[in-house]
Amino acid sequence: MKNCFPAYGLVAALFWLNGCISTRAVEEFTTASIAATSQLPVVATDLAESCIRQKQYQAIRANDFDPMTLQQKAETECADLRKSEKGFVAANKVLVQYLQLLDRLAGDELATYDKSLDKLAGSLTETQSLPKEQITTVNKIVKFLSGATANGWRRKQLSKAIEEANPDIQTLLATLSTIITSNYMQLLENEQFAAKSLYLTTIKENITLDEKTKEKKLKDPIAVLLLQQQWDREFKLLENRKKTVQTYGQILSTIKEGHQLLFDKRNTLSRKEVQKELLDHTAVLFPLIGDIKSTF
Repeated sequence: MKNCFPAYGLVAALFWLNGCISTRAVEEFTTASIAATSQLPVVATDLAESCIRQKQYQAIRANDFDPMTLQQKAETECADLRKSEKGFVAANKVLVQYLQLLDRLAGDELATYDKSLDKLAGSLTETQSLPKEQITTVNKIVKFLSGATANGWRRKQLSKAIEEANPDIQTLLATLSTIITSNYMQLLENEQFAAKSLYLTTIKENITLDEKTKEKKLKDPIAVLLLQQQWDREFKLLENRKKTVQTYGQILSTIKEGHQLLFDKRNTLSRKEVQKELLDHTAVLFPLIGDIKSTF
């Protein structure tokens, strides 16, 4: 229920609004967190694609280029990452549902959750990125959401919800952060190295030395120009995606810190100094969301 006063464009201004809902800062934080984490599936779907592109570069460089089997071979080699993607997206969906629950409780609305999460969480399979213990954490959060909904929780249970969920939410956020900032970053760096090896080595192979003048010449100048232009485009794209990884790391870290603040101050959320501190976290999130949207 967000009918006490209209939403204001400037988040910081909320701190100066006295009145009716002491949990307004919580709503602003959860709203920003939901907007930020909703962008993650777009990033997640590039994990396997980055792996596939790397394998293709390597195959072509090794003169193992068969148009009929290149994609198939790469898909097979990156199959575990395809599974990881599904688990990654599912775990993020559970996180978003939890944030939506907090938003509803802060607004004094009845707790609800998407019951399809039960089946989704139950179907998760262990992968290198999402090991068994992390799957257990995801299922615990889903069980928590189900219980809060069944018991008709509202604003008076907000502090209880934060207290009960915090350990698992901290674990989940740390897991998502590792997948993005470590696993995905490594994939992008591997892809960039494979692309550089293919393009720049091929360009060098087009350079010959004139026996008489001892001057360097290009076998096929047009081919070299096209290769250089393509490498420049791909290098820029990969650099932008690496910056996005850093941005998403900041997002997840900010949400993690913000939720820990909620936990630490769960019994004093109405205090102005607590609201201001939470709104400071919220203000960090909005520009980061814009950075994500501009890359993917």
